Amino acid sequence: MKQQSILMFLIVALFVVIPCASESAFAVSVVPQQQDIVNQVSQTTYSYYLDDVLYTHSGDNRQWEPEHDLAQSNIYGEFESFGLDTSLHPFEYQGSTYYNVVGAHYGSVRPDDIYILGAHYDSVNGPGADDNASGVAGIMEAARVLSQYEFEATLIFIGFDREEQGLIGSGAYARDHRDDDILGMISMDMISYNGSGSDTARIYGRDSSASLKESLADAISLYGNGLSSVDSGVIGLSDHEPFQEEGFQACLLIEYDVWNNPYYHRSNDSVDMQNYIDYAFATNIVRSAVGFLATSAVPIFAAPVAQIPEPATLLLLSLGSLFLLRKRRP
Repeated sequence: MKQQSILMFLIVALFVVIPCASESAFAVSVVPQQQDIVNQVSQTTYSYYLDDVLYTHSGDNRQWEPEHDLAQSNIYGEFESFGLDTSLHPFEYQGSTYYNVVGAHYGSVRPDDIYILGAHYDSVNGPGADDNASGVAGIMEAARVLSQYEFEATLIFIGFDREEQGLIGSGAYARDHRDDDILGMISMDMISYNGSGSDTARIYGRDSSASLKESLADAISLYGNGLSSVDSGVIGLSDHEPFQEEGFQACLLIEYDVWNNPYYHRSNDSVDMQNYIDYAFATNIVRSAVGFLATSAVPIFAAPVAQIPEPATLLLLSLGSLFLLRKRRP
């Protein structure tokens, strides 16, 4: 009779206690390694942002036309949907107020350590599919992926405005945040034209940004799906430059064939041009940037689960041992 009572108690415990133990174990989500994070980058999603969100078709114009503000609003909405702390950073240009779109994903260990991925969303004389909706789609896809994970350091994604008028938006942001601890800034500007088929990206930056450039080149080799990179020296024609002026390490990540792009600053810089936008090439550049950020900001890895038994498991083991001891008695 006593053995039967103990057996019944164990059966009840199996139905009542074990579900509690399982719920506790599965409450911990293990953060994937960097490669797994990079593998979340999707060409389909990137293409959606470039084709359907940023007004990149023939007849669109993000210079001064309505598409400029509509694209700004869409970037803001996407950042917000990712759960980023999203805001508009205002600045003045020729008597009018313009806005950078900022999305912050705060670090849980070193929130004051900051990495920035930026791209300008204004265009010249047309839809600006490559220059620079391609880069903006890239920061949106990077933000979508990286916002799903927890990192030690803070990641900030910025759509800069009025780059084409002389780095106005990025200059304002860099000045306003000169006291921040910005450990690295990457400007993605024109990343979708691969006319020569070289599958190569250029990296530009000052000697003072050498370690950042080297780390980005390593990320391209590791995560770029066969991309190569070349250090093209120094150039100050994109949104990385104001950050270098403030003493931060910053660099430009750009397509190799930028100087041979036949549609640069023309009305036919459009996704509608056949055999023009190389979506796979651009996605691989985004993968590289995500790999760099996922490594530099340091993902939070959960401790392995169930190496030490849960208290409920210990209770069941003790009860089982008691039952077996009693059963063996003559």
